Amino acid sequence: MANEKSETRKIAKITSNILHPYVVFPLVVALVAYQISSVPEAWVKWTVTALLPAYLLPLLYMQTRVTIVARTTGTQVTHRSFFREQPNEMLLLACLFGMPNTLILYFLGSPLGIIAAMIGVAVTALLIALVNRVYRASFHLALLTSMLMPLVIILAFHSLVIAPFILLLGLSRYHLGEHTPAQLVAGFLIGLVISCAVFHGFGFL
Repeated sequence: MANEKSETRKIAKITSNILHPYVVFPLVVALVAYQISSVPEAWVKWTVTALLPAYLLPLLYMQTRVTIVARTTGTQVTHRSFFREQPNEMLLLACLFGMPNTLILYFLGSPLGIIAAMIGVAVTALLIALVNRVYRASFHLALLTSMLMPLVIILAFHSLVIAPFILLLGLSRYHLGEHTPAQLVAGFLIGLVISCAVFHGFGFL
């Protein structure tokens, strides 16, 4: 029984890592950019513009904060352990993840599909960070849902194509003991509702 439980956790951990929003996000952005770009140069331009600030700015900020904490307290902390327990820091990370790249895309005249996808993810990240101040909804599932929705709305993927990925991530987070079913459903609904609302506002729905 113990070995079976350990094996289940191992599979859940691998699944959670593979379907982590930070892993899925580049693929989705590249697919959306490819769909709405007329030439390869535009595809590369919008993909890089959308992704570079979303990864670089939060990473630089996290590393800076962890370094400062280590120097001032003499205690070594990981990014995960520090930011997970700091609601205000998570709010700032959510802003750094989605807002700078959205503004850059807007001012560079990006197609609306890319901007809508970025805003959907940015607002989802911000809202889930706010919600998690009082209730621990699944951050991973909310973000994954908001990231996969452009595949349905812009690339016309059937919803049954992306549903298994959402289900697999939810099951993996549950088996890892990270969330209850209610917390997973809450995260999924936040990602779904925000994405649909944003794309509706942009006229895609």
